[in-house]
Amino acid sequence: MTTGSNRRRLSCSVATAAIWVALALPAHAQYFSKDDGFTTDGRWQVQTELMPYLWLAGASGSLKFGNPRGSTVDFNSGIPSASTLAHTLRGAFMGSGLVRYGPFSAEFDLDYISVNESQDVPAATAGRTNRVNVSASLVRFAPGLGLEAYRGEIGGVQTIIDARAGFAFFASEQAIKGEGDLVGRGRSGSDSSIQPWLGVRATFIPSPRWRVMINGIYQGMGVDGGSQGWGATAIASYAVTDWLDVSLGFRALETTRAKGPGDLPGSDRRSFSILAYGPLLGVGFRF
Repeated sequence: MTTGSNRRRLSCSVATAAIWVALALPAHAQYFSKDDGFTTDGRWQVQTELMPYLWLAGASGSLKFGNPRGSTVDFNSGIPSASTLAHTLRGAFMGSGLVRYGPFSAEFDLDYISVNESQDVPAATAGRTNRVNVSASLVRFAPGLGLEAYRGEIGGVQTIIDARAGFAFFASEQAIKGEGDLVGRGRSGSDSSIQPWLGVRATFIPSPRWRVMINGIYQGMGVDGGSQGWGATAIASYAVTDWLDVSLGFRALETTRAKGPGDLPGSDRRSFSILAYGPLLGVGFRF
């Protein structure tokens, strides 16, 4: 689809721009330390990190279209293997940025996932099935602010814990196409929403070259169509230099949303639920 192609090109452009910006700026970072955001004599300073990731994500969820006649399809692509990747995952990308200034932080998180799956579902006629294709895509951009809740050591491991809050902008597209009741028209829809979120980030630094970051958020809080969801990320990073690191981790992101009045003639109430999850591999640039 044209929209999917444009988003994949946008994702590649964002990643490329992040790399060039990081390489162009002067690097004055150090290896991982709980003193990020501070100078050696304790003064506040700006420290920035850009982190683009390749996300090998699978997805599970459901699409429901209320009128006319109703269509509900569950899907579960699973984490794509080498043999099924081309048939389930159209594209996935994750990128984030973190700026520390003393005990304060600012961040952004960008997620993109697009999946496609064909399956057989029961038809209106007993004993028959219809072959349908389910496609869904989700873009999430979430800026936020953080405040340090703890900085020190836990069990001899340097630790930083941040309380965070912000808002997330979602844009999603969903479609069901196939046979039988879905011939010709099918079902499709797109919508966008803005959701608040709250979260915690824990950073553990067992040695100057190793860092483990664990993030968790709760988003939606039932606003804007009853939307809600959660996200969790665990990433281990190794500092190749004082400004470049490589990372391996796991990301899960879930959101649920209902759209449309449903009880009006000709209306089409849609509910959309998706859980995207899978390993990620990326690089970080610190300056």
